[in-house]
Formats: sequence, structure tokens, C-alpha cells
Amino acid sequence: MFLGGPAARPWVVLAVWLALSPFWIQRESLWIDEAVSAVVVLAPSLDQVWSEISRINATEMHLPAYHYYLWGVAHWVGHSEAALRAANLPWMLLGSAALILAVYARSEPEPSLWMALFLVTHPFLFYYTNEVRPYAMQFGLACMAFAGMAKGLILRDQPQTAWSWCMGLSAVLLAWTTIYGLAWWLMCLLIWLGLLHGPRKSLAGRFITALLVLGGLSAILFHGWVICLGARASSVGTTNLQTLAYAVCEWAGGAGFLPGRSQLRAGATPGVGSLLMTALTVILVVSLGTAGLVRSLKIPGKSWWPCVWSLPTLGILASGVLRRFRMVGRHFTPVAPSLFWFLAHGPQKDRPWRWTRPAGLALLALWIWSDVRLATLPEHRKDDYRATARFIEQHHRTNEIVWWAADEAAGKYYKLEWVIPVMNPSPSELARKSRPAWVVLSKPDVYDGRMALRNFLSQAGAEPEKTFTSFQVYRIPPSPGP
Repeated sequence: MFLGGPAARPWVVLAVWLALSPFWIQRESLWIDEAVSAVVVLAPSLDQVWSEISRINATEMHLPAYHYYLWGVAHWVGHSEAALRAANLPWMLLGSAALILAVYARSEPEPSLWMALFLVTHPFLFYYTNEVRPYAMQFGLACMAFAGMAKGLILRDQPQTAWSWCMGLSAVLLAWTTIYGLAWWLMCLLIWLGLLHGPRKSLAGRFITALLVLGGLSAILFHGWVICLGARASSVGTTNLQTLAYAVCEWAGGAGFLPGRSQLRAGATPGVGSLLMTALTVILVVSLGTAGLVRSLKIPGKSWWPCVWSLPTLGILASGVLRRFRMVGRHFTPVAPSLFWFLAHGPQKDRPWRWTRPAGLALLALWIWSDVRLATLPEHRKDDYRATARFIEQHHRTNEIVWWAADEAAGKYYKLEWVIPVMNPSPSELARKSRPAWVVLSKPDVYDGRMALRNFLSQAGAEPEKTFTSFQVYRIPPSPGP
């Protein structure tokens, strides 16, 4: 193909991706989930990070490794939106490099180039590299654990201390970055104890065994303790066919062709063109993945490993259904190594699979188009907390009361600690509050579920003074005299 010698091509692709990152790391406002993570970095000292996480008292308490990492990055490079999002780049690079090296150990050079091309263009990874959330870190750790175990299975009779340490550390850290990471930690531990006899008998191998056992068991105790404290996931939404269909579309790379998330939440339906483009990406991914699965199973050695890695998906699905929690694409992030492994092995030169190479190029073109749409179309913009905060700061008077029906953490990040939070109030709660001069309302289904605030606005005759993405700012007329 191109880009120099076969061994250098994947690294050239990664280098170009990294060089272009300042242009595609987005500087737009943080939205709800990002602000929940970002507000933790405002803690003045390391020992206060957990206090801030505990105050949030939600699934954030299950992500300690990510929050401490983000705090360290923020106190090194700054607290801006772009700086916090750029903190994802090292994990994306480490995960991508690990998968490329794992492919090198199993196949000829061409799949490693396809691996790099798919990794740097995949819309799911593009989108979540631009999120101040733990998913890029989970991706990197999962890929390193996957690659470390794959290397061990291939070279099980040779000492591979560096890759064994990579597997052990990554599996344990993954368990400390998401409760679902425990499934992949357990998988790595069982295969390490059951199959890798040679590496495990060395002195380094015994230390790795201790790391896996103690690190994973302590993670189990920690997540159990957090659950006992009452940390629960958001109750907004449930796992159903619609959410699962969107998760499939996300992982297929078709999110850029669908309406934005705010539009989907409001009940918007995709047009025929959007559905066709999304369906085409799903078909190409399934076709290439199937071809890659067939090809992967023919590689000498332990060919079952990439298939086994995807099995915890069933447990995640069961968890979402039984706990009535909305499972979306990002919750399946640790499964990514299996998907990219099969996709990278999909394009082939030999009959009857020659069609897979043009299919791979077509998929790359669709993914790049989807990336551009995600980055540029207004419908994919995040909730604009920054512009809303600036508007309120500029237009309210010092003695005016502002009701804030939006995310409290985002208000804190954008220095609006002085506003009065009114999230999902009842009519009696509003009646006990002083009449505001301004009302900021975001996502009524989330922050005004009982419609008390909207009824108040209607009775007050208030009209939106300003509209931003996912926000309406109301100026409240003075109450009529007696």
C-alpha cells in the first residue's frame, strides 16, 4: 500500500493522528457528564478528591483511578475544556500501540496497518476522545490487558516479563476504573493461573500473580463498599431495544449520520438518508468482522482469545436489564479490542474474500464522513453550559435571584455557585422560594420532571430571553402589585 515500509506504516498513521489532534480536540462547553468528572479536578489537594467524589455520590464513586489521574493532569496542564479532553490522548495512543503490536505477533504486516487506520478514524473513539469521561482510559487499559494476554498466549514458553506486567497492571487498573472491569480482570486472572505456566513460575511471574490477586480482590471490596454507601447509576432511562440499537449504531460508526442525542431524547426520528447510511456502516462492520473472525480462527496458536474477550458483553447486558439501568455504547468500551481485532483481519487478498479490501476502504470513508458530521453539525453540539453561564453573569444584577434548573456540577465548574438550584421541584417547593428574576432551564425531562417549573413560567408570562444548546434562559417579569 503506502506510507513507507510495512513495519513503519501503522506508526506513521498514529503519528499523523497525534499531530492533528490540536485541530480536532474540541474546545466547546462541557456537558452534564463531563462536568461531573471535571468538577472533581477543582479539589485543591489530592486528599480532597475523594471528598468531592463522595459528595456526588453516584457512579463516579466507581471510577477512582480515572478521577485521580484527571486531577493530576489538570494540576499539570490546566483545567480548560481542551486540556481535560486532551488527557485522553495518552490512553488512546497506548491502547492503539498495544493492539498494533499484538497483531504483529499473530499475522503478516498488513492487518496492523488496517488496525491503525480503523483506530484513528472510528467515530466512537473520535467522539469519546473528546469527552472528559473515563472511556478513553478504559479503552487503553482494556487494549493493553488484551495485548499482554495475547502475547503471553502466543509466546507462553518464553519469558515475556514486560507484556505480563502490562497485562497485570492494566487488568487491575481497569477494575479500578469501572465496576464492569472486574469481569475482564477475572478473565485475565483465570487464564494467567490456568494456562501460562512458564511465565508464572518465574520470580516476576509470582509478583504479577500477587498483583492480580490482591489488586483485583481489593477492587471487589472497594466496589462493594461503594454500593453499600448507596452509590447508584442515574435512573434516567432503561435498557430497551431502542437504546441497544443506538449502541450498535455507535460501535458501527454511524452515530454521525443519526440525529444528535438531544434530538433523540426529544423524540426525533432519523430520516431515510440517515437510516440508509447507518445501515450501510452496520452491514460493512458485520461483514468485515465476520471475515476477520474466520481469518483469525485460522491463525496458528490460541485463536479463541479474541472471542473470549467479548463474552462479558452478555453480563453487561444482563446487568442493564435486571438493574433497570440504561446501557449505552460507552458501557461496552472494554470490549473494543475484540471488535478492532476482527476488523483489522477482515480485509484479505485471497479468494473468496477479495471484496473485503474495497469494503474496508468504503468503511474508512464512511467513518471519516461520520467524524466530520460529529465535529461540525449543530445537532451534535454538547449542552452549552459555558455560554449560558456567561450570559447570566453578564446580564443579571447583583441582587437578582437566579433559579438554576440544570446540572449543579456544571454550574460549579463555570463558577455559578451563587445560583439557586431547583432540580425537579414540586409546586410547594417553588412556592417557598423567593421569586426569581431569571430562570435557567435545561432538558425539562431531567430537571423539571413534575412540570412545576414550566407551570410557574407559564403563570408568570415569562418568555425565553435567550436560547442555547439544551438551554432556555427566562427573564421573569416583576410580580403584579396588590
